[in-house]
Amino acid sequence: MWLTLDELRCSECDAFVHPLLDACPSCGTACTSRRLEAAAGPIGAVRLVEAPETERVAHNITVRYTMKVNSMGSGAFDATLTGAVGHLADALTYRVTGDVVPITDEASLTLQNGAVVAQARPSGVLLAAIPLPSIAGAAAGRGKITLHYAAGRGERAPGSAGAAAPGLVRLTAANRRGFLAPKARDDHYRDLARWLGVLAAAAAERRWTEIGLPAYLVELGLAAGDPAGGPTTGSVDEAAPTAERPAAGSPSSIQSSLVELEQLRVAGLLADGEYAEKRREILARL
Repeated sequence: MWLTLDELRCSECDAFVHPLLDACPSCGTACTSRRLEAAAGPIGAVRLVEAPETERVAHNITVRYTMKVNSMGSGAFDATLTGAVGHLADALTYRVTGDVVPITDEASLTLQNGAVVAQARPSGVLLAAIPLPSIAGAAAGRGKITLHYAAGRGERAPGSAGAAAPGLVRLTAANRRGFLAPKARDDHYRDLARWLGVLAAAAAERRWTEIGLPAYLVELGLAAGDPAGGPTTGSVDEAAPTAERPAAGSPSSIQSSLVELEQLRVAGLLADGEYAEKRREILARL
């Protein structure tokens, strides 16, 4: 089953949640990770961006919320989701704060070369450049958006993003001044968080397809790397400390294998015959 928009939202706070996380980085609410499916291939994040329904939404939010696009006329703007999110991000001047970003009262947000870029105005001093694949969460509040993302080496702030993903850092962009009417500003941040999250999920899928899931999980801070900073060799499970893995053939190991097998079946990645055969193999360990 392909990924849907609802599966990228936290059931509690409606924030964007990376499809490979098992808890919302914004509020800590548990969610279902798609990591097992991702190990087998694409899960539909890129397809979600390219869907006709998404293109219609992109067109509508671009026209509705971006005054400078309205003034250009209906045929003068980029109707892709990337273009729509770029117009939304660039529509305001923000007050930017963050774990590794200096407080700046006049800043811009733009999409450049597959990254969210924050710059001081009018100097253009770079505050942050956040690659889309590194964004793990995006939450909208009253007049603000908060991004949770995997920062570069030496920029990590363990524990800053809560128990869900302690290696992430935060950047918050709050409203200062701009072209949007006051009543539209919360909608602006909600749409920016939601659709930026869709772009981030698609970029993440492209990234783990390119470099492999274990290496991508290391980049995102969800798995350990080697001392040089490269990915741990082997599967994602092999990257976990041995002491944390149940012994092969133990009841807990068999139970874990059965749960994983059921998840693969529900996801449609196993035929009925394959599921039954593998289940017999697991039960034979008892």
